[in-house]
Amino acid sequence: MPLAAMFPDMDILYRFGGLPEYLENHRALSHSFVGVIASGVLFGALAGRFDEERRYVPWIAALTTALTSHQLLDFITSYGTMVLYPFSRIRFFFDWVFIIDLFLTCILALFLILSWRKPENAERRAKWGLAAATFYIAFCALNHEMAMVQLRKAATENQIAYQSIAAIPEAGLPFRWSGIIDAGANYYQVPMTSMRKPSPPFAVFPKTTGSLWESRAKATQLGELFFWFARYPVVHEYDEAHFHIVEFSDLRFYFHLKGASMRNPFVLRVKLDEAGNVVESGFLRS
Repeated sequence: MPLAAMFPDMDILYRFGGLPEYLENHRALSHSFVGVIASGVLFGALAGRFDEERRYVPWIAALTTALTSHQLLDFITSYGTMVLYPFSRIRFFFDWVFIIDLFLTCILALFLILSWRKPENAERRAKWGLAAATFYIAFCALNHEMAMVQLRKAATENQIAYQSIAAIPEAGLPFRWSGIIDAGANYYQVPMTSMRKPSPPFAVFPKTTGSLWESRAKATQLGELFFWFARYPVVHEYDEAHFHIVEFSDLRFYFHLKGASMRNPFVLRVKLDEAGNVVESGFLRS
């Protein structure tokens, strides 16, 4: 059953095809309701075939439930999941927990180990584990809402007219967030906790420079892929020798550690010559 729950992440194999292919296909078919149902029926039928009592329906139900649990756990992160793929490539998310949450992982792993150690108490311990995981997720959801309230207050008190706001979970404690305020032309970003209203200064990131270089970079195949994937895309431009460099990054992955900002791994770098022709492009650390 645990192996079935992990099956959707087989799409990590796209990483061998390069980061662009991975971004385009990770959390797509295998994580969609189509993939979950198809995988549940296929694996359930195989398990039922080897079951002496030929219990196909119970196996299909159990394995589909396990696969759905994976989908739901991905659903509460900020990365986003294409639940409706292949009918839609829209990513759905709740921003409740970090992409890899150590606390939630430890809770599930602990009760799984306890269930294996004493099979006679496995059902009861599994229920305790499910209850503990549910309580933790609810705690994160509550903290997320508290962070959103604090961020709205900060925007209002600092007279920032905003279109939308977001509290993106950061690694570590479940009450640390990256607050993002969409003010139209710019994004304001600030590290914060759910218990305290963030205070200035806020980091300001322009959505666009309006330059020819940026428009040429966005028009590339990788540029189109990046802007499909990114939720809060920002641009940074600079010169390097006789070339112009355009870098696109997503504030969703702009994390902080002990007060220091850490650039995310999904940074698209495009090099253009003086005539505006693309010389090379690619993701940093790809």
